[in-house]
Amino acid sequence: MTLGVRPFTHGLHEIGDRCYAWIQPDGGWGWSNAGLVVDGEESLLVDTLFDLGLTRTMLAAMRDAEPLGARNIDRLVNTHANPDHCNGNELVGGAEIIASRAAAAEMATQGPEQLAMLMRQAPGLGEAGRFLIESFSGFDFEGITQVLPTTTFEGRHRTRVGDKTVVLKQFGPCHSAGDILVHVPDDRIVFTGDLLFVEGHPVMTWGDAERIVVNVATLYREFGSTEQPGEPIELFALMGRIRRERRV
Repeated sequence: MTLGVRPFTHGLHEIGDRCYAWIQPDGGWGWSNAGLVVDGEESLLVDTLFDLGLTRTMLAAMRDAEPLGARNIDRLVNTHANPDHCNGNELVGGAEIIASRAAAAEMATQGPEQLAMLMRQAPGLGEAGRFLIESFSGFDFEGITQVLPTTTFEGRHRTRVGDKTVVLKQFGPCHSAGDILVHVPDDRIVFTGDLLFVEGHPVMTWGDAERIVVNVATLYREFGSTEQPGEPIELFALMGRIRRERRV
């Protein structure tokens, strides 16, 4: 999500009137950001994180900053289906979980156990496995229970946090099938999820230049090509080779 000239340092940053961003430098694979909107004793969380430990740390910092407003999160918005934006949903018990209909459908097809299994297999997957271990070994995917959205929409959805209006606007297919923006007009703040990257255009994020592989594969599918660029493991292997050769 875009922070303008705000410092890109780890932790919780107040970016408006009781609006916060949780930042995880350097923003590479899986190190996503999140947001919090508070008014009165009500709150809305924008995304959870890639694993339970990271999400617990974030929620604790938010409760320290907002002891009443963030004590119990009322609403959670998942901006899209990528697991680094929803794997911590189970820790926001009792909240209304909002996502676009397309994102919710995509989320249902890719549970966290798939990623946990892939990481268990990684040592035997050659180049692809080395890339997975290097990129994702800082996360713990074991024991995550998937919790899906309870409210879905298409196009536009309005909700409130205390006296603040929050507008959700669907885009896509874009970064994924059903990305949404979270707009807080009173505070002139927009949480963009992965629709906007710093120093890169989705999904060609030049901080991780190997993502060009995924981008090309996506274009093949979108243009209806019958020539498939490779299975996921093959794509991981190619990304690992590109990363290694760039370093050399």
